[in-house]
Amino acid sequence: MNRVVVGTVPPRRILLIKLKHIGDVLLATPLVRVLRENYPGASVSVLVIGAAGEVLEGNPWIAQVWRYERGRGLIPLLALYRWLYRSRFDLVIDLSGGGDRGAICTWMTRGRDRFGHLLTRVPWNRNVTNRLAYNRMQPEPGHEVHAILRDLELVAPLKLQYEALHVTLPVLEPSVCRIQHLLSQEGVDVAKPLCVIHATSRWMFKCLPPATMARVADDIAGDHGFQVVLTSADVAVEKNHLARVRQRMKTTPLVLGGRLDLKDMAALLDRADLYVGVDTAPSHMAAALDLPSVVLFGPTKPHLWGPWPNGTRQQPYPRQGGAHQAGGHWVCRLDWACIPCDRDGCDGSKVSRCLTEMSSGFIMEVVARQVGRAWERHRRRIP
Repeated sequence: MNRVVVGTVPPRRILLIKLKHIGDVLLATPLVRVLRENYPGASVSVLVIGAAGEVLEGNPWIAQVWRYERGRGLIPLLALYRWLYRSRFDLVIDLSGGGDRGAICTWMTRGRDRFGHLLTRVPWNRNVTNRLAYNRMQPEPGHEVHAILRDLELVAPLKLQYEALHVTLPVLEPSVCRIQHLLSQEGVDVAKPLCVIHATSRWMFKCLPPATMARVADDIAGDHGFQVVLTSADVAVEKNHLARVRQRMKTTPLVLGGRLDLKDMAALLDRADLYVGVDTAPSHMAAALDLPSVVLFGPTKPHLWGPWPNGTRQQPYPRQGGAHQAGGHWVCRLDWACIPCDRDGCDGSKVSRCLTEMSSGFIMEVVARQVGRAWERHRRRIP
C-alpha cells in the first residue's frame, strides 16, 4: 500500500522530530509504524531529547534514534545540526508542537516535504519561524483529540492508510534478565500476581496524597492477593513522596523507587499483571505492553493523554469525568464540573483537590474491574 507524498515520489528517508517528554515520545510510535507500513522502502529516524530515546531502543520500525542532550554546550548542538544538514531527509515531520527548537531543526534538514503546525491561537509573530521552517504547514486542530490522532491529523495530506494504531515499546533481553534477577533477589513470590504502582510524576500536582495511595496498595495486596511493587523516577521529590506512601502502608511492598532506568521499567511492566498509576510516562508504557491498567487523572485530560488501547483507531476516552474504559485500560477521575481544567493545581497552587479528595474506595471500585483480567494474565504466564 505505497502512498505518495502529494506531488512527489515516495520518500526514502523520513525524520520525525519529537522534542518533548518521555510519554510524548512513546505516543509518537504509532505514526512511525504507519509511515513504515505505507512506505516499506523508507527508513525512519527520530530526533528526541536525552533519556526519552530509551523507550525507542530496539524499535523495529526505527532505523536511527538521535538523542540530543540539552545543556551540554555548543559542540553537541553543532553535531546535531551537521547530522540534520547532511542526512538528506525527504520527509520531515515536526511533532514538537510548534516550538522554535523543532522548527529550526526542521529547517536545517532542507527536506523536500516539511510538516509542522501553524499555531492558530498565538500572535502572528510566534509563527515566523514556523513559516520559514515548514512548507507543508497544517493548522492546529480546532477540536481536542488524543495526541496519537493529533499526530496523524498533521500528516493528513499524505493520505496514510492504517487499520489500527499500536504504541510500540520494546522489551530488551538484558533488562528482562536484570528484572528477573532483582525480583528473585528480593524474594518475590512468583505464585502471586504482580501489581506495579507508580504514584509519582515530575509534576506533583498530578499526584494523590500518600495516605490514599497507601490504602490502595494495601487493598490490592491484602484483599486481592497481589505482590505490590512501588516505583518512581530517580528524583528526590518523587522518592520522598514514595517513601511517605510506604510509611503509611500496613502490608509490605517491594520498593524500587529510583532503581530502574526506562528499559528496566519496561521489563518490570512486561513481567507485571496489573498497573495502577498517575498521569505519567510509565502509564503509557504499561498500556503499550497491554498490561491491565488503572490510570488516575485529576486536572489533566485523558481524552488527550489517556493510556492508548492498542488495536483501536478512534478516540478512546470522552471529555466528561468519571471512570471510563478503553480496551484493557481504565481512566479514573472524579466527575466534577471543573475537570479537566488543565492547570497546575487549583488556582496555580500545585495541589489538585480533584486528586486530594479522590477516595481509595472510589479507586478500588475501578481496580476491582481489572482484577479478573490481571489474574488471567498471571495464569497465562505462570503454568
